[in-house]
Amino acid sequence: MQGNEKAWQILVNRYRRFVYSIPIKWGLSADDAVDIFQTVWLDCFRQLASLRNIDLLQPWLRRVAIRKCYRLTSDMRARAETSVADEEMEELGEIDEVSRLLDLDKEQLVRNALEKLTPRCRQIIECLFFEEPRPSYQAVASRLGLSQNSIGFTRERCLNSLKKILTEGGYEP
Repeated sequence: MQGNEKAWQILVNRYRRFVYSIPIKWGLSADDAVDIFQTVWLDCFRQLASLRNIDLLQPWLRRVAIRKCYRLTSDMRARAETSVADEEMEELGEIDEVSRLLDLDKEQLVRNALEKLTPRCRQIIECLFFEEPRPSYQAVASRLGLSQNSIGFTRERCLNSLKKILTEGGYEP
């Protein structure tokens, strides 16, 4: 039991500034930031048994903290006595910000997943999906020393591997 407590302390200490900084960046008070900090770690503790990859913990913590900040600010707005027009404008701005942050989070999850692929799969996916203009199968085959006929099969296998890594990492499309 003592080892588990020590491991938990190390984990919280490692990410405490990161988690606390998110509500502060949202412009929330120190008291609200502490509340969010505590609820994020409570959620983490509850989900700890399902944690399979420590590399995915930071993006998960970010996602949870952002959602909690969004909920808190939404609740605060609902209680505030502001005009409907002002509230709608604020909400649209915050939704855009949350959307951008969640998109950045998804991009980071994809980058992390790409790093976990075999070098061959990473090369094929980068060639076929990230290069502009997109090279032909013939050009990819020539560059990677593969048969042109094997590119489609290899592409499919690599995409399946990427999908599996993303799913295990909690990626939500």
